[in-house]
Amino acid sequence: MNRSTLNILCVASFALVAASCSSGGGSPGTTPVAGQSSPAGNTSVAGTSGAGGATSVGGATVQDTGGSTVSNSAGSTETGGTPGGTASAGGVTTEGGTTTAGGTTTAGGVTTEGGTTKTGGTTSAGGVTTAGGSTTAGGTTTAGGTTAKTGGTTSSGGVTTAGGTTAKTGGTTSSGGATTAGGTTSSAGATSSGGATTSSSSAGGVTALDPNTIVPTLNGYMWIGTCSDGPLTGLDCNLLPLTGGTACPNATSTDFTKQGTFRSVTHNVTGTAGKQYTLNFEVRGILGTKCYSGGTMRTTTLSANPETNNDGWYTGGQPVPSKWNTYEIHVKPAVGTTNLNPLDNTENVYYLNAFPYPPAITYGQDTYCEAHETFPFKYTASFPVMGTSVITLTLHDSNCLAQMNCGGPDRQTTCASPRTMDLTGMPAPATFTQPYKQSNGDYPQWVLFNVTKVTSP
Repeated sequence: MNRSTLNILCVASFALVAASCSSGGGSPGTTPVAGQSSPAGNTSVAGTSGAGGATSVGGATVQDTGGSTVSNSAGSTETGGTPGGTASAGGVTTEGGTTTAGGTTTAGGVTTEGGTTKTGGTTSAGGVTTAGGSTTAGGTTTAGGTTAKTGGTTSSGGVTTAGGTTAKTGGTTSSGGATTAGGTTSSAGATSSGGATTSSSSAGGVTALDPNTIVPTLNGYMWIGTCSDGPLTGLDCNLLPLTGGTACPNATSTDFTKQGTFRSVTHNVTGTAGKQYTLNFEVRGILGTKCYSGGTMRTTTLSANPETNNDGWYTGGQPVPSKWNTYEIHVKPAVGTTNLNPLDNTENVYYLNAFPYPPAITYGQDTYCEAHETFPFKYTASFPVMGTSVITLTLHDSNCLAQMNCGGPDRQTTCASPRTMDLTGMPAPATFTQPYKQSNGDYPQWVLFNVTKVTSP
């Protein structure tokens, strides 16, 4: 064999050896280069794929918070893995149900010891936490509640009723399974149809209730001192009983509490009999003024500008006998022993259109609490009621004549400046326009109620 032939044989032998070395498979369970999963879809140690495609803690987290998984097929990792080592949809858990460093994912996507999802945190098909089960990482949900932040979504028992709204910051809902801050489910009432929260727990053990449930007819009530038909007396309109008639009842009586017109409308309180509630409300309107005595005037000084806004809230006591009309709130049965009606101590009494008295503050030819003009009123107040009690609104005018909403100044001769009031944020009737004018051309007094909150007690 010559030298050339020998060289050719050596080269051929070297090629065979190299081919044999390159054709051998990798060891079982290793992750190929570029993050591809090894045969059988096993992920490598610590839940990461091979170089170039490391998955985030536990095998490809796709979204934060909750411990919930995206929809899957049996929750298993697709055989062979997806490019970059990322587990396919279904084997992916979010933060709170993810495998921590050092844990391996078993077939089906259920995390074993080492990154551990406790009992109840195991995700079922679709990624929904079963029957109210709680996950330990990221917040706890109890049976019947949906957490507002981390902690996972329950598949049953935690859905609020139609229209239910969150009553408090931090994920608190009101319907049957309200979650308080931290994700713990409480039981604080139910939401009524339409989304109004009927009951929810707040700080200090006070329960907030839906005004439309407790005082459904008072909230949004437009109280109008409707002028009766007939000729005016100056700028005063007739204010006769709504039951009819053309004469002022008991006009010659010497008992002020029986003279003239009494118009009353009742509003029933619902709730639980014997349980105390507090009504918080705002009133806005255009009213004539009145002097009251024997009770408490909340604002004892005159408004800085009575022509723009006034606080007329007066508790307890009774009207000073005069021809100016009242706006009264009677609550029966009485709550406590204060603010009782001197004429009937089984009820509380409040008034809406008071001005400081005594002493009566002089204004033009009259005093502010009995000026011959109408004033704007805008303020908030509250009073207690008992469940199933009755609220009666009463307008009393002893001479059956009410000054119309002609504005100021005192004793003007023409109704040239009827007042208006900003009703932004108030539940005014859609048909109510200002200045409010009746079909007979009269401008009556009026006041609108907005019950902003009801609490117990």
